[in-house]
Amino acid sequence: MATDASLLYLAALPEADRSALDLASSQDLLGVCRRAVDAARLRGRPVLTSWAMPVPYTDALDVWRRSRRVADRAMLWRSAWDSTFLVAAGTAHDLSADGEDRIGAVRAAWAELADGAVTGGGPTAELPTGQGPLLVGGVAFAPAAGTSRPPFPDALMWVPSVQIRGTAATTGRGAPLGELRLNAVVDRDSDPVRVSRDLLDLAERCLSPMPAAPAGPVTAPLLRESAELPPADDWKSLVGRAVRRMREGAFEKVVLAREVRYVADRSFDVPAAVNRLGRAYPEATLFAVRDSGFEFVGATPEYLVRLTGGTVHTLGLAGTTPRGATPEEDAAYERDLTGSAKILHEHDVVVRMLREALTTDCADLTVAPSPTVLKLANVQHLSTPVQGKLAEDAPGILEFAERLHPTPALGGHPRAASLDWLAKNEGLDRGWYAGGVGWSDTSGQGEFAVAIRSALVHGNVASLYAGCGIVADSDPEEEYLETCAKLRPMLHALGLA
Repeated sequence: MATDASLLYLAALPEADRSALDLASSQDLLGVCRRAVDAARLRGRPVLTSWAMPVPYTDALDVWRRSRRVADRAMLWRSAWDSTFLVAAGTAHDLSADGEDRIGAVRAAWAELADGAVTGGGPTAELPTGQGPLLVGGVAFAPAAGTSRPPFPDALMWVPSVQIRGTAATTGRGAPLGELRLNAVVDRDSDPVRVSRDLLDLAERCLSPMPAAPAGPVTAPLLRESAELPPADDWKSLVGRAVRRMREGAFEKVVLAREVRYVADRSFDVPAAVNRLGRAYPEATLFAVRDSGFEFVGATPEYLVRLTGGTVHTLGLAGTTPRGATPEEDAAYERDLTGSAKILHEHDVVVRMLREALTTDCADLTVAPSPTVLKLANVQHLSTPVQGKLAEDAPGILEFAERLHPTPALGGHPRAASLDWLAKNEGLDRGWYAGGVGWSDTSGQGEFAVAIRSALVHGNVASLYAGCGIVADSDPEEEYLETCAKLRPMLHALGLA
């Protein structure tokens, strides 16, 4: 057989740049692309193709740094639940949607695309959660209002061209796991040689080491201006209005958010910020989504839903107090948290909703009898895990995400009344803040985190967000101080505090 152009391309690379892919792998990839093009001709529609190979454990942050330089779209995900990481670079296929049915529209399109995918290579079967090509991305808290369009669509999910997954956990052989997966969507007229060559090129650029940064002192950005949206007094007044409506019986709880926008004298160093977040909050899920120069980053303690091995997991996280400067002060704050009737009520509203949402599709549902205290570096929360064994005909993760979002911890309760009041009164386009970020595989397994403790960064402008649950006993000044505490992780990460 004659040597294909893609093989010649790989053979021409310097040996140091062929760390993951060899000629045999390239030939196997080309064969899978050919089968996918043949399938597209036979079916008369585009076909998803995916090829994988095991790779040695690699530093996820390093691969993500390279990926965000060579691809206009990239994503980093480090799960707090099972030590897995995901780096996604490039776009094989977009599934974006706007409006109230944004998650449902993505779910339907993903089911159609995933049906009959052509796969090959040697996947890593021991990854804890999910297999095969993934759909990655996020969704906004609510549909964008008005005519102005935010940086990201209401739902932006995509199949990455290059997908690298791994875990810090070890196998029986003691070797960390990793998988490189290359994805494409081809039609009847696609050139399999070009498809495989483009995938190889992007993979090598993502995996090849970058030149070392020049040595020297790193200076923090200087703040030029900042603005609270809405201003502090207006936000406190809004809390008071919400409290009055709850005392009148309009709803039981509402979650109010605010934005603080910072303009610096230079572009923010997003990789450095993500690295700081990862080190400061190892118990959080770390995420970073980059698209067209905008980056949405955060380290969230809360997950929306996780589905793996026939079990669905979710988490009630509501009720917050600061950390103390001494063990004695910290314990006192904890007693305030666990002994407050107001906070316990706020937390119970969330747990009740989660239980009700999962009951229908679970043969067995387990809810912790009482909340525990989750201690983070800056705050502590009441936390109650909820999990259920799925019935045979249960839906996949995107349907659960659609059903659960937003929980009372992000919107309010009852849902319809609280969200209607927010839409008419909050006056803030949250974008993806308090939405969901995560991924789904073709079988419906996956993970979605609640996108809090987050910021939207574009060059030298960063928008930081924080919110808190308001109930009938809430005090506006205390709630404002709580949001200030929740802003600190991103302020430190960006070098602003």
